[in-house]
Amino acid sequence: MKIKSTIFLFVIVIPLNAQVLDTLQANEPKSFPLWTLYVPSATYYYDGRFVEGLTFSTLEIGGIIMGIKYDNTLKSGSNSPYYNYPLLLGMQAYSIDKCDWVRNKLELIKYKHPDFQYDPISEKDLFLAPFKTENIITPVTLGMVGIACLELWFQGRGADKHIDQVRQMYFLDHYVGRNSGLAIFGTTSLAVSWSAGVNEEYWMRNGLMPLLDYKYGQTKGLYYSSFAFGLLHLPNLLFADKPDYGQALAQFIETTVAGLILGTDVQNRGYQIGPAVAAHAWYDFTLMLGSFLVDPANNGFAVQVKFNVQ
Repeated sequence: MKIKSTIFLFVIVIPLNAQVLDTLQANEPKSFPLWTLYVPSATYYYDGRFVEGLTFSTLEIGGIIMGIKYDNTLKSGSNSPYYNYPLLLGMQAYSIDKCDWVRNKLELIKYKHPDFQYDPISEKDLFLAPFKTENIITPVTLGMVGIACLELWFQGRGADKHIDQVRQMYFLDHYVGRNSGLAIFGTTSLAVSWSAGVNEEYWMRNGLMPLLDYKYGQTKGLYYSSFAFGLLHLPNLLFADKPDYGQALAQFIETTVAGLILGTDVQNRGYQIGPAVAAHAWYDFTLMLGSFLVDPANNGFAVQVKFNVQ
């Protein structure tokens, strides 16, 4: 999830795409230049889509500025890599923005290699994928949500304080009441989960995996991309004030397995990624919001909580 998608973007995907694209003819369809990958909203501005460009620029730059401004007050000795949720949202917006660059390169590959398979899903359908019934009522989505509920059950067993004992929650620079705080927490969880489902599934299951499948076959492509998806989460250690290496290893194993599940579903559907996007988004949302409901003192964003005096 989250910030590591951008790290993966620079470290792994670009070299793989560059190797394939050396053989491409760059006349049709139009190719976005490499520099548009690095500049916020550059593909939109380059293509004359100024409204989309301004929207993403605002989200990216605004989130990053707020994250830098409030970093010290949000950290508070936390070992959660997601404590700086404004920065997290800004970086997630950047990763979604760059799905447009990936889409262009996939179109070019398909143009040169007609037998290459991927999902030519439109931007609108990609963004709406987590909310479409046909993507939600699927074995992969219901199964992933079920796994998240099981994880929350184990987490809740060790909790000594519960949601009904919460009095106030801390956001950015002040405390708010429980109901208002829960609404903010839920909205933030939904935004982070939606963006993770959209950008990570597009990059991983619609970008990297089809490239690896095309080069090595579906079995190796599935395993290689799932392993890369697991590795992608290790840099989360860099964003924790007190890194938990055991938890990082567990997350690596968990996300590698999740990659196998989601990748298998995408392959079995002829590379349709909608259900995988929904499964990823609702799995994350269930864990994020659920972490506060079952164990508010150890919630996913490390939000500080004041409890009622017993």
